[in-house]
Amino acid sequence: MTVGDMRQGNNAPRQPALHARTGEPAEADGARQSWISTFIPRTANGEPLTADMRLEQMRMLVESQKLPIPYAFPLLMVPYVACFAQYVAWYWLAIPVVLLLIANWVNRKTMLEFVVARPTAENVRAWEFRFAASAFFFAFSISSTAVFLWVPGDALLQSYVMTALLLVLAPLALITSCYMPSFYASAIPITGVVVLRLVSYGDLLHISLAVVLVMFTLLLAQLTARLNGIMLHSITLREDKSGLIEQLFKAKRESDAARARAEEANRAKSHFLANMSHELRTPLNAIIGFSEVMASEIFGKHSVPTYKEYAHDINRSGQHLLGLINDVLDLSRIEAGRFQITEEEVDLVQLAEDCRRIVEIRAQAQRVTIVADFDDALPIVFGDARALRQTWINLLTNAVKFSPPGSEVLMFARIEADGELRFGIHDNGPGIAESEIEKVLHAFTQGASGLAQPGKGSGLGLSIVKGLLAVHGGRFELKSTVGQGTQAECVLPPQRLRARPAVAKRA
Repeated sequence: MTVGDMRQGNNAPRQPALHARTGEPAEADGARQSWISTFIPRTANGEPLTADMRLEQMRMLVESQKLPIPYAFPLLMVPYVACFAQYVAWYWLAIPVVLLLIANWVNRKTMLEFVVARPTAENVRAWEFRFAASAFFFAFSISSTAVFLWVPGDALLQSYVMTALLLVLAPLALITSCYMPSFYASAIPITGVVVLRLVSYGDLLHISLAVVLVMFTLLLAQLTARLNGIMLHSITLREDKSGLIEQLFKAKRESDAARARAEEANRAKSHFLANMSHELRTPLNAIIGFSEVMASEIFGKHSVPTYKEYAHDINRSGQHLLGLINDVLDLSRIEAGRFQITEEEVDLVQLAEDCRRIVEIRAQAQRVTIVADFDDALPIVFGDARALRQTWINLLTNAVKFSPPGSEVLMFARIEADGELRFGIHDNGPGIAESEIEKVLHAFTQGASGLAQPGKGSGLGLSIVKGLLAVHGGRFELKSTVGQGTQAECVLPPQRLRARPAVAKRA
């Protein structure tokens, strides 16, 4: 076989392939984008993917290029071409090898530039064209073997060429399954060249084989598309996960900022209350002192008896306002975690009796009876005497305040089976609705019974009791039923209890 025979046998099929390759870059930019838009990946609903997802698919394609499969093609091309050494001139054999080496170099260069460039959604179109062109050139270099290695009249070698081309479709589909435009740009040229070769025979058998090949390629495209859909789903899940993580970080940043503002506001509130307490206590002490002098008529009787009543009213109002200021200051210290307690051994029963005597006058005025039920030989409490006294007074005052005339208020203290000390107040007042129990434990909040009797309190008593017990490591439990009274119970842990001295027992 002469060189002229080889060139004559190759001219016809070679021109369309070369024309297709040389004609594509000569197209205008508008036509080029129209061509590439037909291969833009789409979702299962047929909607085009977002630019970010298309970029992510290209990144996956670049990752797949790290496998040795793409670089095995140039190595395998050399022994493959050597099989035709005795049938084709050496310079024709060199052309497919050189084309494949150039195509492999172009493909690698495109991938490396993509990694370095880190493209964004704005220039995704340009990179899509480069990826498609690189894949098309790579497929063209492989399919060129059907032109330069084609031996007319030798059916065995012709079948060998077409079989080798068809075998290439499988690894190419595997590599490009993550990015469908590259798959189309790779599969269409190879399938097209083989189909043209089969159709050129003109007989029914080869045309039937061409139809089967087209159907096989379509099936391969469908399978690749399904695999691509799975990858798209994984990308979507990953983006959703990233979005959720970003939202969590954003929410955390906002929460940290809000907490910082709240802490700053709390510090400002504490500073304000500390300053105001000093500014208010000074004139209040003067008002209380002078009103007490006027009410006692130390410097002589009032010419008008009503003035003495006014002095008593001023004194009571001043005492009430001073107590309210002290409550607010205590609550602010508790909330800020700066409430300091002076720990000492306290006889809780004796402390309760002292508080009972303080509230007894008010209870008698409202015709409420205070009864006590204390276990014998209760242990000594190691805690802050002032805080425990305030706990008893707040609970007693609340119970007497809302108890109807003729009712009883029970003071109790006992040791639980687990070693805890439980003490508190039970009353027969109007009670608190279950939905309001949590609410009344907050500062400046009252239940329906408190709102129905304005002027009887500020809503600080229970919240202060809860805070004082928390400072001692204890807890406050409030149980109530509307119309059946309220049970306000305090619990101190065993660590706060001390054995009562023997002398105290004999006494």
